Amino acid sequence: MTRRPRRASAALLATLLVLSALAGATGSAAAASRVTGSPDLSIIAPENRLVAGTETAVEVFVVNSGTVTDDGPEEYEALVQTARALTIRGESKGPITVVSGEIPVGTVPEGVSGPASLRLRVAEGARPDTYEVPVEFTYDYTASVYVDGETVRTTHRSRTITRTLDVVVERRPAFAVRTVDAALAVGDSGTVALDVENVGPVGAADATVTVTSTDPEITFGSGVASAETFVGEWEEGATERVEFRARVADDAIVRNYSVDLTVTYRDEDGQTRTSRSFVAGLRPTRGADFELADVDAAVAVGDTGTLTLELVNVGDATAAATTVGVASADSEVTFGAGAPAAEAYVGAWEPGETRRVSFRARVADDALDRPYSLDVAVSFRNPGGDRKVQSLVAGLDPGAGPAFAVTVEESTLRVGGVGRVVGTVENVGEGEARDVVLRLESEDAALTPTDLDVTVGTLAPGEAAEFEYAIGLAAGSTPGTRRLPFVVEYRPPGDELRAADRTDVLAAVSTGDPAVAVEPRNATFEVDSNGRLVLAVTNTEATPQTDVTVRLVAEEPLSSEDAVAFVPRLDAGETRLVVFDLEVSGDAVPKTQVVGVDVSYEDDAGRQLSTGTQRVAVEVVEPATTFPLFPALVVVLALAGVGYWWYRRR
Repeated sequence: MTRRPRRASAALLATLLVLSALAGATGSAAAASRVTGSPDLSIIAPENRLVAGTETAVEVFVVNSGTVTDDGPEEYEALVQTARALTIRGESKGPITVVSGEIPVGTVPEGVSGPASLRLRVAEGARPDTYEVPVEFTYDYTASVYVDGETVRTTHRSRTITRTLDVVVERRPAFAVRTVDAALAVGDSGTVALDVENVGPVGAADATVTVTSTDPEITFGSGVASAETFVGEWEEGATERVEFRARVADDAIVRNYSVDLTVTYRDEDGQTRTSRSFVAGLRPTRGADFELADVDAAVAVGDTGTLTLELVNVGDATAAATTVGVASADSEVTFGAGAPAAEAYVGAWEPGETRRVSFRARVADDALDRPYSLDVAVSFRNPGGDRKVQSLVAGLDPGAGPAFAVTVEESTLRVGGVGRVVGTVENVGEGEARDVVLRLESEDAALTPTDLDVTVGTLAPGEAAEFEYAIGLAAGSTPGTRRLPFVVEYRPPGDELRAADRTDVLAAVSTGDPAVAVEPRNATFEVDSNGRLVLAVTNTEATPQTDVTVRLVAEEPLSSEDAVAFVPRLDAGETRLVVFDLEVSGDAVPKTQVVGVDVSYEDDAGRQLSTGTQRVAVEVVEPATTFPLFPALVVVLALAGVGYWWYRRR
């Protein structure tokens, strides 16, 4: 009796252990899962009707009806159904030739993807029927996903499959664009002419061509998106030219634009049909487009001059009947005879061509030395025939015009002679100066400019030129540094003769010998006597002097009745003697007296010059002592007579 309970207990324990193991096994299986599946791809074309003898771009869609063999978490089910890196390639078959090559589609999840464009060419004379076009699919996908807790392992595979695309060849008209002639420019209206051919096997009746823009920057007629034109009967193989008035927006960019065309017609059965949409490309030109390359303002404040604008047609079309206008909003700047604006006709202007357009401009005398803004308007006709005005802005900076700095680099001026100053005249202003002339204008009687004007020539801004100016300085002048007042005259770009401000420069004056020096050779006289004063006249210059006139200036107690001597010519370094009558009064005091000598002459350039008054010393001495013979004889005779009388009386 006691063994049965023990056996029952052992059986119960074994049962519990088995159930526990089974429960553990069941729990472990629930903790891990595997998801498997694959994409299921097919291809369709909603508009699959073709016409014999035509080439058509058929829009196709890829349908993915992915399958899941072992289900699991939703995100992993989507993963195994997705095709990645999908490409499709059509294969030619029968009368259908696939023109396009391999077409990338990309990632295709469950559902519909596309469209992709598959170009198909149908052979001439193809029988109307339904044809199958093989399409090869190549893609990658995830075959399985094993999930165990946080561990995820995937299996990837690549596959190539073939599906078929059904297309229908019909006996209908078909149309293709052969040429496009579009005279359009950005911001311009023009005519778009298209040559369209009926490439189908049959003709069309009551045909109307409709063109529709796919971009708002291209419009037709009065600014609408589409326009149509009636053709009428359209035989197979015939090409018709259709024209539309189009406009390109002002802010459009130069690129290729597409327009869609359709043809509405009646077929052989009298049914109204609309052709498949076909595309034409339009590329507007930039048109004539102008940029201001340079402004040459040859005019200064208070001056009339030339304003030249240099413009470039940077566009890609010829501008016709072009005019260039310029206007000023400031009354200080005027044009022509004082008008606020001016205009010049240019005519045809080719792409890339640079033109210089000049205007006569004036800046008022009281204008400020600052830049002025000018409005430039270029008016022209673009290829479409519309007149267009392009506005530009130019700056006129008149500046202060020419200004001058005069410097002396070398001076040979000397008292009582003619010297030269050598220096430079520099245009330190902002405008060109032509016909520059240098002139010495001084009220100092001691200065004698032997050159009235020295011509310098044309000086651009920053340009300098050398000059040499001959100046005579009177004898008795003070040596040292002397101020020379120069005036510069010039002709500015406006052709008005103007005088620059006075410019003072400093030059050194030496005490060198006068050009014609005078020295005494016989200059000693007794009191109360007269005689001949002999002077040596010497040419100290390196050039001859002519018409030399020597004047004696004598003051009491000296005087002269013949005070002028003349020498026709003195060669360089030559000395000639001149003689004057000189009388010394009886009340003269014996000492060194002074007479003045004025010398005037003509130099080798024909200039009348003077050395001024030179001082010459004259020695006045006492008369020499001699025995008075006659008075003594008278005295002797008188004494002899007295002696004889006395002797007789005795």
